[in-house]
Amino acid sequence: MSTIFSTIAILGGAGKAGQPLVQQALQTGYNVRLLLRHPADFQLQHKQLTIISGDARDPAALTTLLQGCQALVSTLGNPKGEPAPMLSAVTAQLLPILQAQHIKRYIAVTSLYQTAHEQHDAGTKQAAAYMQQHYPLFMADRERELQLLSDSDLAWTYVRLPYLLEGPALISNVEARLECLLGPTITVADLAQFLLTQLHSPEYVKQAPFVANRQPA
Repeated sequence: MSTIFSTIAILGGAGKAGQPLVQQALQTGYNVRLLLRHPADFQLQHKQLTIISGDARDPAALTTLLQGCQALVSTLGNPKGEPAPMLSAVTAQLLPILQAQHIKRYIAVTSLYQTAHEQHDAGTKQAAAYMQQHYPLFMADRERELQLLSDSDLAWTYVRLPYLLEGPALISNVEARLECLLGPTITVADLAQFLLTQLHSPEYVKQAPFVANRQPA
């Protein structure tokens, strides 16, 4: 992918994974457009940061967010205290807006560990079973989200996450693989770097890699 992105939109930028992503995107030199439900609570200010007040479930807010952007990165999760899954509904609303604004690149994170192939890795099978047992409605919502992306013509990447650790990047590198979860954790800083790297990489377009910090031998 040789397209140069100067302005990106971010969903979920106030969250655990989102704030480091916003910070790294600005440090990298991107113009960032950020949609926030509670902008007064967001402390970061930057000349290349534009904050839009609104909800990701509102098509008008999404349309405003995406104006002038070349790509969208989402670390969006379900709002705290809201028990009904919403992410597939947000994605369904996003698809026609992205198309109308000629935005092809879309990167999102997920807690969905199930894959289209039989899972032979014991750790990944255990993680998938745990998520399915404890969060069946949310996993079903994530499956719908992935299906929507798969049926679209977007250049999407759906990044499957282990547990997120607060703090800076680790010395250990980030590993990604399509077949299985490579480790139990990833730092939020390492995740942010990986997501931004994917903006210009064709490696995982229309795929759903697992990503984690490399474990010591």
